[in-house]
Amino acid sequence: QAIASKDNPLTARVMVNRVWGHHFGQGLVRTAGDFGAQGDPPTHPELLDWLAARFVADGWSVKQLHRLILRSRVYRQSGADRPDGREADPDNRLLWRMSRRRLDFEAMRDAMLAVSGALDRTPGGPPVDMFAKPFTSRRTVYGFIDRFSMPKLLRTFDYPSPDASSPRRHETIVPTQGLYLLNGPFVVEQARRMARAGESAAPASDEARVSELFRRALGRAPAPEEEAAAVAFVRGVPAPPA
Repeated sequence: QAIASKDNPLTARVMVNRVWGHHFGQGLVRTAGDFGAQGDPPTHPELLDWLAARFVADGWSVKQLHRLILRSRVYRQSGADRPDGREADPDNRLLWRMSRRRLDFEAMRDAMLAVSGALDRTPGGPPVDMFAKPFTSRRTVYGFIDRFSMPKLLRTFDYPSPDASSPRRHETIVPTQGLYLLNGPFVVEQARRMARAGESAAPASDEARVSELFRRALGRAPAPEEEAAAVAFVRGVPAPPA
């Protein structure tokens, strides 16, 4: 009762900071696991207090907190660089633009399933093995995690240890990540599905198929130079044997 009391501001601040960090890559307090004297001070203390008070007033509703942040102007701003902003605040601690971020493993896997048209959006149900063939199309949130034998692929993409608290995920760039995205059986399967979907949806020409694949993957039409490069690549690939 003391932890979740409306008179205890620390709990609400910590929760708000974790949610903010999930959406922006960094919390208003960079040391998400340390709000004490050894931790970093908040970059926007008034905003942190206001969000915490609003969180409590909304009945500790995490859904309302997500909605409040995602509808804000700071979340919806462009990620375009500005020389004046970079000079004044190179680390973007003052949030003058939206920082580019990598997808975590769960979002990346779901995104590949979504663009291939295979994502199973059915809610609920038992956990599933994500790495056994035939590969499941269930959302990654339903994947089974064995804390005593975590798959190496999850560690490759910086999945946190299930044996300890992890206030935020570390990010690494290692060759095995790129090799998996080039040659992983699951990735190849989704690429083939996506290619077949592009062929059936726009069979008229190479340009139409490229445009359809761009729309599926990126939600936009290709720029002229992107279309030219993609069409040249497609036409340079030898036809499969009969």
